[in-house]
Amino acid sequence: MDSAKEIARDMLEAINIDGSGFWGAVAKGFISFPVSLGYMGYDFIDTEHRRKNLDDKFRLARLIKKGIFNHNIIEQVIRVSLEDFVARVNIEKTAAIVKNASGSFAGKMAFTELTGVKLGEVIASRGMSAFFAGSLAGLLLSIGAESSRAIYTSRNLEDRNPILHNKLQYMGDLDLLYFLVEDIVKPFETACMVGDKNPAEFDKICEYFFGGL
Repeated sequence: MDSAKEIARDMLEAINIDGSGFWGAVAKGFISFPVSLGYMGYDFIDTEHRRKNLDDKFRLARLIKKGIFNHNIIEQVIRVSLEDFVARVNIEKTAAIVKNASGSFAGKMAFTELTGVKLGEVIASRGMSAFFAGSLAGLLLSIGAESSRAIYTSRNLEDRNPILHNKLQYMGDLDLLYFLVEDIVKPFETACMVGDKNPAEFDKICEYFFGGL
């Protein structure tokens, strides 16, 4: 398992923030076309799941027909994916870190106002900025290569984190959009997995993350 500092750095980079501070945004693209082609190739040879894949493609087609690529839908996927992390954060400890941290986090939001809801809004907002700064999602999905990636990423999520998968699916098949934000939210999932085994290590991750390393 990666160290607390490495995980925190991954979290900061995922929402377009480097070591210079929590709010220092750095543009970053995250959709990899070669990876998508790899998923498409695997889809072609995966005869075992052909019927299930076809059903998922119908689900994805319904999403596209609804006009899924808008700010509100992507924000929903990011927010739900971050809920577990936010729920685990010790607000009192976090407020103390923010109060003492140098940089612009404290200037952006008074530490006395820090609550679970506010914290979720702040991180989700940065995730949204990261998404729209680097996303090629609409273009790639329109040429068909992303359907396989959407299906297999959803299936991997179901195996790894069934609670999150089911939440997104019950919201209207949004599990099929998880692939769009995976690179943004997965480091936070990793932090939660660490917290399941070692709460003290999770607190250390939060210290590095909110302190901007």
